[in-house]
Amino acid sequence: MITAIKNKIFPLISIVRLSNAVMTAAAVFLGIWLTQSNYITLNTLLLMTAAMCAAAYGNVINDILDIKSDLISHPSRPLVNGTMSVPAAIIFAVLLACGSLISAYQASLFHLKAALIPILALTLYSIYFKRTPIIGNLIIAALVAYALLFGSLPHPQTKILILPALLAFLLNFCREIVKDVEDMGGDKAAGFATTANLPHNVIKMILLVTAVIYAVILLLPSLLLKDFGAVYTVVCMIAVLPLHTLWAGMILRADWKNGAGGVNFNKISKILKFEMLAGLLALTLDKIF
Repeated sequence: MITAIKNKIFPLISIVRLSNAVMTAAAVFLGIWLTQSNYITLNTLLLMTAAMCAAAYGNVINDILDIKSDLISHPSRPLVNGTMSVPAAIIFAVLLACGSLISAYQASLFHLKAALIPILALTLYSIYFKRTPIIGNLIIAALVAYALLFGSLPHPQTKILILPALLAFLLNFCREIVKDVEDMGGDKAAGFATTANLPHNVIKMILLVTAVIYAVILLLPSLLLKDFGAVYTVVCMIAVLPLHTLWAGMILRADWKNGAGGVNFNKISKILKFEMLAGLLALTLDKIF
């Protein structure tokens, strides 16, 4: 009995990428916490649920349309290893989309409209834009940044989140490109054209230019605009910048003339994820102290 339950639940957890969904909910909570005085409310929980369901929906529909690629790039995913069927995944995706919209509507009509944006964008991304160089990366990066703004909209204090959201956008833009290169073998076998199909020197230039822009504006929210304090600056200096320098250095030193030059893109992707967490930590600790 217990084994049967596990066999049903584990594929659901795996296909939604639970850690990513939780990070999305955390970003929504953080946006509300930083801009509003009454942040622990039913509306907060509803908006976090809406964001989690939307993120999970995006991952499920992405897996449904990426089976051919995942046979090579991600053979352990549920739709590839047979622990979940495609019809079951479609039903699950519909339920998640409905859950997101219903939760948002319970919070407010405004947030229902706001929740439609990621649902529509994730659908179009999975069907059309994932296989379009750069555009697909921009869409996902924008949606990650949108999570930080989603809960606080239309609160006037949302303006203090604009630069942190821009930072999230830039960092996730880089991560999405890195993931494209990481999945290049499976995407090529499936006939998908992603950013990884661009010349290696172009990919390298895009990543490094974006990394420099990110580094230039990282401390502006605290040093120039004074929206955040010294704690934000300190955490960025001791946690965010070292991680940023680490992966940017790996990209800079790599010789991509022959293939990917031995670059460990899986490692870079993980570093970028830790950098995202460090950025959220900087905002959180600054609020606390």
